[in-house]
Amino acid sequence: MNVRERSREVCKSLRRYVMGRIASGQLRPGDKLPTERELVEIFGGGRSTVRRALESLEREGLIGREVGRGTFVKEAPSGASPAKLSPIGSLSAPLVDDLAHISRIASPTDVMELRLVLEPAVVEQAVSRASQAEIDTMYDCLRQAKQSQTLEDFEHWDDMLHRSFAAASRNPLVVAVYAMISSVRLEAQWGELKRRTLTDEMKQKHFDEHVRIVDAVRDRNAQVARAEMHQHLDHIRRNMFGLT
Repeated sequence: MNVRERSREVCKSLRRYVMGRIASGQLRPGDKLPTERELVEIFGGGRSTVRRALESLEREGLIGREVGRGTFVKEAPSGASPAKLSPIGSLSAPLVDDLAHISRIASPTDVMELRLVLEPAVVEQAVSRASQAEIDTMYDCLRQAKQSQTLEDFEHWDDMLHRSFAAASRNPLVVAVYAMISSVRLEAQWGELKRRTLTDEMKQKHFDEHVRIVDAVRDRNAQVARAEMHQHLDHIRRNMFGLT
C-alpha cells in the first residue's frame, strides 16, 4: 500500500469510527473527540491526514472544532437517521440503542474475557500489517508510559498502546470494539480495581511485557507476539481478580 492509498484508508477508518459512535449513541452532541495527536496514534497516518478527515466531517455538519478547546460532536444533520450515519446501517434500531449502553453495563470481568479472546489475534494481525510509523507510535506509547508520574497517566498510555495494536490491524471493526473497551476502562469500577491492585512492581512487570510485545511486532514474529499478549492479559486478569 503506497502513501496515498494508506492516507485514504486512514480517512475512511476515522470516518467510520466517528460516524459509527455517533450512530450508536456513544458520542452525543457536545461530546469531545480525541485530540488530533490521539487520533494519529489510534489510526496511524499523519496529522495532516487526520485533519483532512476531520475537515470533511466538519463540512458535513457532524462535528465542530473550536480553537483552544478541541473537536466536538454537533447535532446530526437534518434527515440523517442513525442507520444512514452508521457503517453498519442494517442494524435494527433496538440493537443500535443497546450498543450505546454496552460501555455502561459491561463489567471489568466482561472486558478481560473479551480482551483474552480478541487481542492475541489482533496483535498477530498487526505483525503483518503494521507500518514503521505505527511501530514507532507503539514505542512512543512505551516511552510515555515509562515517564508517567501517576496511575492515570500510566493507564492512559497503556490504553493508547493497545489501541495502536488495534489501529495496526487495519480493521475498522477492531478499532471500534477497542474504543468501546477503552470507554469501560474509564468507568469508576475499573479505576478502583486498578488502584487497589496495580503496585509499582506490577506496573514494571506490565511495562516489561509491553516491551516484549512491541519488540515481537517490530521483529515480525507473529507467534511470539500472540503468546506474549495472551500471557500479558492473563497476568492482568490474575492480578485484578485474584485468579489462579
